[in-house]
Amino acid sequence: MELILSALSAEQAVRQPILNSWRRCQDAGLNPGAFKARLLDDMDFDSILVRAAQPILDRLETDIAGTPSGVFLSDASGVLARRALGNTSIRSAADALGIIPGFSYAESDIGTNAVGTALLERRTYQVTGSEHLWAELQKFAAVGSPVLNPLTGRVEGVVCVASLSEEMDAQVRAMIRRSAHEVEQRLLDLSTSRERALFQRFLNSRAATVVPATMPPDLCQRDRLALEDAAVRLVAQGREAVEEIALADGRTATVVAQVIAGPADLTGVAVQAWFS
Repeated sequence: MELILSALSAEQAVRQPILNSWRRCQDAGLNPGAFKARLLDDMDFDSILVRAAQPILDRLETDIAGTPSGVFLSDASGVLARRALGNTSIRSAADALGIIPGFSYAESDIGTNAVGTALLERRTYQVTGSEHLWAELQKFAAVGSPVLNPLTGRVEGVVCVASLSEEMDAQVRAMIRRSAHEVEQRLLDLSTSRERALFQRFLNSRAATVVPATMPPDLCQRDRLALEDAAVRLVAQGREAVEEIALADGRTATVVAQVIAGPADLTGVAVQAWFS
């Protein structure tokens, strides 16, 4: 991967978040000369995420009308589910590259980009011009912000804005973060009354006041996946339990499942983690 290796030789000129992504791509053996968006045929275009995001996307489509910009929604695997385009120039560029619902923009498929890399980093992520490994994407500047499920803390997808421009200003970054937050609120609104009641009870519990709702940003992808797997496993057991996980940086994560009981048959399991 000559492109990555040459960039690594000039680390001072590369933003650290981009460098981290390039290294992941290099470790995965990705070839920048062979990228091509991959089409999946089992995408759910009527998922709860899509329904939650649609009003926000409709508003953003009005905001970008007539501009060389587009707004995109992906699911948790990086597959595009919706798009809204500003003018014919962005439409032509997007169609030519397969920036179309059903195609995967996971980092593992096309390298560093504002959708797939935001998913891995679990935070708002900007990629501009030559920071993209796929040369065809270097005409774009893009910002993606992950959508977290308020009930589970899991990443449900990414809201991304991309433009045929050299940069994204702070106002655009703030807009996309705000839009992702609005989708999160809509996810909560569309959840069942039982789920909302459990969530509110957890928020009101003493433990919830000291445990962050999301994972620490310094965790590597392997550790994040291990913690998410542990949480799913403990919830499935439906009882109080404790599990310790050794992290890559030498710390230990203690994952605790707590049964939360409410009125009548309203019960659930909340999972929290402490790091030491």
